[in-house]
Amino acid sequence: MKGDSFYAEAVRIRHRCYLLFCALSEEMERLWRGKFYFPLLLGITLSAVVFHEAVLGASALLMITAWMFLFCPDIMAGISSVCVMTLLATEHYTEMGAFLPCLPVAFIAAVSLVTHLLVWPLELRIGRSCRGLLLVSAAAIMGGMGALSQTQALKPMSLYYSLGLGVMLLGVYLLTRAQMAKEGGEEMLRRFAGLFYTMGLCAAGVILWAYIEHWDPMAAIHAAPDLRWRNFVTTVLLTTLPVPFAFAVRHKAHLLSAVVLTASLMVTGSRMGLLFGAIEIVLCCFYLVRWGVISKRVMRVLLLLGAGAAVILAPMILAVALGGRTGANDFRGSDLIRLQLLARSVEDFLRYPLFGIGLSNPANADLYPVVEGSMVFYHNLPAQVMGSMGMLGIVAYGVLIHDRVSLLRSGHNPWSDMLGLCYLGMLLVSMINPGEFCPFPNAVMITMAFSAVEEAVNDPSLSPAQLNTGWYRIWSGPWKPALRK
Repeated sequence: MKGDSFYAEAVRIRHRCYLLFCALSEEMERLWRGKFYFPLLLGITLSAVVFHEAVLGASALLMITAWMFLFCPDIMAGISSVCVMTLLATEHYTEMGAFLPCLPVAFIAAVSLVTHLLVWPLELRIGRSCRGLLLVSAAAIMGGMGALSQTQALKPMSLYYSLGLGVMLLGVYLLTRAQMAKEGGEEMLRRFAGLFYTMGLCAAGVILWAYIEHWDPMAAIHAAPDLRWRNFVTTVLLTTLPVPFAFAVRHKAHLLSAVVLTASLMVTGSRMGLLFGAIEIVLCCFYLVRWGVISKRVMRVLLLLGAGAAVILAPMILAVALGGRTGANDFRGSDLIRLQLLARSVEDFLRYPLFGIGLSNPANADLYPVVEGSMVFYHNLPAQVMGSMGMLGIVAYGVLIHDRVSLLRSGHNPWSDMLGLCYLGMLLVSMINPGEFCPFPNAVMITMAFSAVEEAVNDPSLSPAQLNTGWYRIWSGPWKPALRK
């Protein structure tokens, strides 16, 4: 009798725990699908920036990540908080070791992710992007064979780049693609775009606070502050700038956010922000015309006014935005280094044509100083592929970019076109900066974006069961719509 009562009590406790878990799960899903989740992440991030508590803010966002992995059925909820957290790196940009106290919380988040996949298993979907990511994984791991010592190849930072640019991105793609295929619909795309939107606003907030803190020295020299992390924030802004334009298709008030992001781009102190930001704004205006937000006549007027303002205000904008970067950061010196790196990439390719010298090879550190937690970049995407991964990398990235472009051309709607502009922003950045060769958050953002593009254009995908008879279609696409889930 005593044993029976103990068993009955255990069953009741288990049932109550299950009901509590279900209630928490429903509430967290309601929070994720509601209007307050992204503002919550934005508020925590900007508060940490304002009060100079980046480590505390990162720990808080990682705890939210762990909580959402445990109790929210949508894996994107936890991934979103991690992505937004990366904006806190601006406070310790040259000393990433300051975030080591966050490792225990990061471990909890990793365990929560595994638990999430056990509680809410996902049916993997293999789409068009998979082929290129598989090849890039092979190129990143094999890059440097014959040129890189085993000791150097097995260093933590080397593994971060060789695995992060391949295997990690493949894992991110499989998880996000499966989640998006499971849910589908415009609401899913809207929430995913909300992640990019939040990151863009966070980047703008970081710029604004930097100006507020440096106002007195700025007023003295009449120039923007020299921000060490300007290129990182500029990359985020260029990648997320098109998002408010997509939301403006439904509500034109979002164009105000576009103005905020554009203004932030102009004052980062980055030349690529000025140049590529102007290009992207023009393309976004064409986007607004294509989807009926403004007429062609209005667009012509806006472009003429913008061109006129640029001509009149260009000297003042250049003086203010770039005036703080003289002396030690002389442009001519940095441009000469970039040209030398391009020449060095050709030399490295000719010496090791098959696999390059490897992503983590420090051979070019004599030309460009390495920031803590970073590899030696060539600061140009074709040069990086050629010098670091040789012919294998050229083939891998050629296939990846070809598949992405063909995917964007296979269907058009406001969301896929917007994500195509986001990708263009990242490609432009990658021509003169690390860009897509930064695994997290840059490469992860683009990988998730193309998971969303595949869903937005209803691109065919395969399940593991279908791979038994149709695995070869991964290499021979496009695939038949009949293979769609």
